[in-house]
Amino acid sequence: MVQYMGIRRAHLYIRGLVQGVGFRPYIYGLATTKGLCGFVSNLADAGVEIVVEGNETTLKEFIEELPKKAPSVSHIEEVEVKWEEPSRSFSRFTISDSQERRISVRSVIPVDLGICDICVTEIIGKSRYSGYPFTSCAQCGPRFTMIRKLPYDRVNTSMEAFPFCPECLREYLDPKSRRYDAQGFACPRCGPKLTLLDASGKVVKSDNAISSAAELLLDGSIIAVKGLGGFHLAVNALDESSVSELRRRRRRPNQPFAIMSPSVEEIKRFAEVSDDEAQLLLSPARPIVVLNKSDKCNLADSIAPGLNSVGVMLPYTGIHLLLLRAFQREALVMTSANYPGKPMMIDERSALSELKGVADYFLVHNREIINRCDDSVIKSIGGVRVFLRKSRGYSPSYLRAGWSVGDRYILGLGGELNNTASLFVKDQIITTQHIGDVEELETLDFMKNAIKFIENTYDLRKPDVIACDMNPAFLTRRYAEELSDELGSLLVQVQHHHAHAAALMAENATSLDDRIISIVIDGTGYGLDGNSWGGEIFIAEYSHFKRAAHLAPHPMPGGDACAYYPARMLASILRSTMSDSDVEKMLEKDATKYFKHGIEELKLVLKQSEESQSLKTTSLGRLLDALAVALDVCWIRTYEGEPPMRLESLALSGRPGKIELKLEYRRENGMYVFNTAELVNAVFDLEKRFDRKDIAFAIHASIGNALAEVACLLAGEYGVEKIGLTGGAAVNTLIYRFIKEKIIENNKKFIFHKNYPCGDGCVSLGQSLVASSRIL
Repeated sequence: MVQYMGIRRAHLYIRGLVQGVGFRPYIYGLATTKGLCGFVSNLADAGVEIVVEGNETTLKEFIEELPKKAPSVSHIEEVEVKWEEPSRSFSRFTISDSQERRISVRSVIPVDLGICDICVTEIIGKSRYSGYPFTSCAQCGPRFTMIRKLPYDRVNTSMEAFPFCPECLREYLDPKSRRYDAQGFACPRCGPKLTLLDASGKVVKSDNAISSAAELLLDGSIIAVKGLGGFHLAVNALDESSVSELRRRRRRPNQPFAIMSPSVEEIKRFAEVSDDEAQLLLSPARPIVVLNKSDKCNLADSIAPGLNSVGVMLPYTGIHLLLLRAFQREALVMTSANYPGKPMMIDERSALSELKGVADYFLVHNREIINRCDDSVIKSIGGVRVFLRKSRGYSPSYLRAGWSVGDRYILGLGGELNNTASLFVKDQIITTQHIGDVEELETLDFMKNAIKFIENTYDLRKPDVIACDMNPAFLTRRYAEELSDELGSLLVQVQHHHAHAAALMAENATSLDDRIISIVIDGTGYGLDGNSWGGEIFIAEYSHFKRAAHLAPHPMPGGDACAYYPARMLASILRSTMSDSDVEKMLEKDATKYFKHGIEELKLVLKQSEESQSLKTTSLGRLLDALAVALDVCWIRTYEGEPPMRLESLALSGRPGKIELKLEYRRENGMYVFNTAELVNAVFDLEKRFDRKDIAFAIHASIGNALAEVACLLAGEYGVEKIGLTGGAAVNTLIYRFIKEKIIENNKKFIFHKNYPCGDGCVSLGQSLVASSRIL
């Protein structure tokens, strides 16, 4: 290489989370401090390009220090360095205009970041941002939810509608300012504004919309609040009548409400907070964290009825911060305003229409939400972060596969409930934000738009392969078939639980030709035999799997009605070991409670159970439903997972070792089959002699230990070291704990999800991986 008087030129491409996190100002500061010349620029693929010239030793120091001192909210995936001849055309180092060029799919679309401590200080102190709810800086504030396209520049976001005032422009151009080159900030003079509306949409006259909203909340009003990615419904979390009224209007009788509290100290007044949980609460993503209620919990009882836990988050915008400060109480309900499974509402018109008769007032702003995004929900089990829903602050998500699909593009469309979509390009898989339940065209359209945003960002054309669930009733499968016909793309159907296992494998860096033992436990998944699976143990590879164990199959009288009325499932299981008349005698006392039409319905359910064509299930979710009825914990499901969640809450107060209970298994047709009927019968016998909470604890122990024991036997038989746990029921604290402990006790390697939900939020990821293995 030609050198001119010791001067060299380094051309760098930085990939990862490097836009919208103060990365360019950081590079500017590092380069100017070292006396280097050149420029840094954003690229349209969410990456950053750096051209820098100077002394070779200094350049090498610059490259070495670059990842070590980067902003804490950034994440560098890769630094590509090319040494070139110097142009000697630079007199200084600058932040240059962004470029439309796309270099790599490895760069990351910036995520929304919770408000930082310095901005909080400015809002509550004396500064020109005092009391301003949209205060942000280079390292906090909205990103993904206000981006139209990349590169991340103000003109490409909804902040384009708010030109800088002279003071903001000075901060933006000042290299010494922490808002230097920050794209999303504004001040009261030039930025978005809040407005309080009544239920008819008329402006409520007020000197301070937030103070007025806080007063209304104290008076018991329900207020719809427009935030980053959609609307929340807010109400006083300490007032039982207000919370009950919200439940009545929203027709959500039992589903737990998320709440927001001003600080960790305030949260500790009603919930237990471990160090790990405090870190999650305070992280830049500001997720909802599921916490155990404390003995002194003073929240309204109907916040999370029948549960020992509550989902809590800290304020992540100035709107929330100021509203809580004006409210001056421990907590507000801050629950998603959309109906469960439906897309978030993102504009005033839809909110006023869909929340008519629900919200009394609307606290809105005039900054457009581009990409809707629900709150993320996390649970900590023994210090392990477990995603229940991955969205705001973490999405879109990225996973580097251990192989490349070359120039092909694989699209995974997921399942039906708690859905996401995943795009596999080169060796990178990009997963959308949480979509919801794709049971209606409205949610399907949301998913299509989320896919299109990522396709446009990375300049992706039509998918070469489309992966979907096997269930013919799923809207996502029908859409996959239509899209495949329209585009001529290869269609790959993936068994639901195989997709779970594949996602788990990839998250734990399992190679393309390796395999694991996978315990997959959830509510339902279309099986190869056309029945409903959900209590499975697989010998899993990416391209295929072998079903090696499962819970005993039982009829589902009335099909999906069993999921909503779990006493139907209980009657079906009992019938497998006793006569119809004995089942009737056992359940007749509570028949009017468990069955809408009493004993006559029970007789019909038993008749349906004997029909040879009846759909059968091996689902752990349905077994836990039945056991919840057996212990009289829950007999009608009003939200997904309610009976098992209530059963788990009861079990967590139980005493270990008080009851010996075992889930037996046998070898049948080359597979291990767990005798769930005997377990249910045993529970009825124990109920006469022991406390319900101790029985509930023993149930969880017996299930977890039995699943892990068989998994370890299979690992020995097949010479496999890794045993993984996945599926929606894997978030059960006790079952997770017993499975993990038993596997480690047997000297096997336990693997679990790290950055994706173990529920159906990981299915699209797994589908894309399975499809890739079948075409390579």
